[in-house]
Order: sequence, then structure tokens, then C-alpha cells
Amino acid sequence: MVLKSSKSAHIRQTLFANRSFLLPYVLFCLLFLSFIWAYGNSTFFLFVNSLNSQLLDTLFYYFTYLGDGTLAAILVIGLLWVSYRDALTFLIITLLITILVSILKDHIFPELNRPVAYFGTTHYLHLVAGYKPPILSTFPSGHTATAFSIGLYLSILSKQPITKYILFIVAFFVGYSRMYLSAHFPADVVGGATLGVIITLLCYNLSLNLNGAWGDKHIKYKPSFFSRGQKS
Repeated sequence: MVLKSSKSAHIRQTLFANRSFLLPYVLFCLLFLSFIWAYGNSTFFLFVNSLNSQLLDTLFYYFTYLGDGTLAAILVIGLLWVSYRDALTFLIITLLITILVSILKDHIFPELNRPVAYFGTTHYLHLVAGYKPPILSTFPSGHTATAFSIGLYLSILSKQPITKYILFIVAFFVGYSRMYLSAHFPADVVGGATLGVIITLLCYNLSLNLNGAWGDKHIKYKPSFFSRGQKS
């Protein structure tokens, strides 16, 4: 009973401490699901995809790469300077998301195609020059799942509410970029965001129960570049 109570307290504390990230996430999901229910997944996608400009083409072309997995790998390495527990936890989060996204796309929802396959390369779609949208296996969005896992984990490490809110905005725009680039439908983005949030919360709270002094250790070496200007 004591152990279960402790776990519940950890989860409640994590949720409350990161409300500046999680509340906007919940509102975003409710809003998107409401539009999907009211207008349909494909119609809502076409509306979002139609709001385009040359500036947004450039912005979202590069923005979408924040969710391609490279940033997640960099974060795993960077967390080694925070604690070995955090680095291991986020590595597990990234691996789980990669595996679950692959299973959902290829084995559970393999018949769901992406916008290009659904609509064809017609005048309905806005296609950004230089970006070739994938065709098959659309649900959920792996880029969005990765972006929300990164954003939420950094939010957990941050103590500033404004930083948590900014991290949500960045994660949201990664998801939005997937629709803008004709790579995913709105439901894929909501599904990816939810997968990223749930896996991150579960793994982080489970990691708090790992005992051992190794978990609190971290790499102490700092490259000489960061030591410049310091008085000896």
C-alpha cells in the first residue's frame, strides 16, 4: 500500500509540476479531436494544409526535422551530464516510441495511407518544394511522438513555467509541420503526441523507483571551451 501511494504521489507531483506543458497539450488534443469529429479527418487536414505561404514553406521544412530522431539522440548524450538515470530513461523512452510507432504503422494500422496516397498528387494538396512526403503507414506520427517526448522530458527537467510552455509550442509546431508538409493527417498528429506524452510520463515515473548511487552520477568533464573566461 505504501509503495502504491508513493507511486501515485510521484505521478501527481509530475503532472502538477508540468501543467504548463500538459494543460496546453490536453487543450490541443481536445481542439483537434473536436474539429476531426465535426468536419472529418481529411477535411480538417485540407484546411490546415491550405494555410500556406513561402515563408511558412521554409519555416516548416526545417522545423519538422526537430522530430526526426537526431535531436533525441543528442539529448540522450547531453543527459549524461545531468545524470545517468536521466540518460538511460530517455534512451528507453526513445526506443519504446520507435518500436511502438513501427508496430502501430506496419502491423495494426497498415491500411491507413498518408495524404499523398489518399488524395493523390492533385491540386488539393500543398506540396513544399524539396520535400517528398511519405506515402504509406500514416498512424501515428513518429516525428510528433518524438517531439513531444523531447519537449516533455525537458519540461520535467526545467523549473520555469514559461520554458515548459515554450517547449510545448515547439513540440506542437513539429506536429503541425507534418500536416503542413502533407506528411500526416490531424489524427496522426494527435496520436503521436499522446503516445509521446504517455510513454515519457510512465518511463520517467518508473525511473524514480530505481535505486542505486549510479543513477545520480553524471559526467563531470567539461570541454575546455566552456572553461574559457573562468578565473583559476
